[in-house]
Amino acid sequence: MTHVVQERITVRAPAAAVYAAVSDVRRMGEWSPECVGATLDDDPGSSLTVGSTFRGHNRLGRWRSWTTRCTVTDADPGRRFGFDVRLAGALVSSWRFDLTSAPDGAGTEVVQSWWDRRGPARRRVSALTSGVRDRSRHNRDGMRRTLAALRATVECAAPPHR
Repeated sequence: MTHVVQERITVRAPAAAVYAAVSDVRRMGEWSPECVGATLDDDPGSSLTVGSTFRGHNRLGRWRSWTTRCTVTDADPGRRFGFDVRLAGALVSSWRFDLTSAPDGAGTEVVQSWWDRRGPARRRVSALTSGVRDRSRHNRDGMRRTLAALRATVECAAPPHR
C-alpha cells in the first residue's frame, strides 16, 4: 500500500521563480529540516531533466545521517518537479512539487507531495533505525516547514507578481 502526504502554500512569486528554486536540489538544505543538501551526478551547471540523478544528503539529530540516490521523474519548468528516492538500491519514496496559478491570481500555489513506497517490513525497520515512528506525520511537519522557508526565500528574491 502506498501512502501519500501533501501540503500546500501560496508563494507570491511567478511559477518560474518557484520552479527554479525547487528544481535546484542543491538548495533544499536551505529550507528542509531533514535534507541538508544534494550533490548532482551530472554537470552542476546544467538543469535537471527527467532521468537526471543526484545524491540527497539527510540528517536527523546529531548522529543519524544518510545519503539517498535520486532520479528525476518530472521536470516541467514552471509546472512540476519530482523525483524518486532510493536507499540501498530500494525505492523508498517519491517527492513532487506541483505549481499552479494561485486561486486569487496573485502568485503560485505550490503543492508538495510525498509518497511512501516502502513495504510494511521496510517501514518497521526504518522506524527502528531512524527513530521516526510515524514517517507520515514527521514528513508532514517537515513539508510545512520547508514550504514556509521556501516561500520566504522566493518572495524575497522574486520581483512582485502581477
